[in-house]
Amino acid sequence: MRHLSARADWGWDDWDPEPEPGPPVEVRAPDAAELAVAPPAERTRIIDRYVREELGRALGMAPDLIDTTGRPMRSLGVGSITGMELQHRMEAALGLEVNLQRLLLANSAAELIDCLAGQLGADGHSHPHSGTAHTDPARPRHAGAAVTA
Repeated sequence: MRHLSARADWGWDDWDPEPEPGPPVEVRAPDAAELAVAPPAERTRIIDRYVREELGRALGMAPDLIDTTGRPMRSLGVGSITGMELQHRMEAALGLEVNLQRLLLANSAAELIDCLAGQLGADGHSHPHSGTAHTDPARPRHAGAAVTA
């Protein structure tokens, strides 16, 4: 891969817009039986690990390097195409309806994690109608807030 140099005579031919891919990230989908019996805090921890792995795979970075609290999803590099891919993978792995708009507009990955854990509910089962999108930009959510309607 060629990088931009500090020299004054560089041109667009010197710029390579494709980032080098990071090491492949192994994504382990949560076990449905484990989620069903896990207390809320443990369920959130399991979902946190899974979302970090999915983001790491999609963004080409180590899951433990993902800032889950300080940056909105867009700022992490999650655009519409990556968002759709994440949506489909998370729906398949978790058995939930993942609202794409919520995923893209989340103020942080922690907000998305709390939302997904909340959708599973206290009984560990999917509550598909609890996934109504928070779409009021005048009322931003803070990083740890669960997004429910």
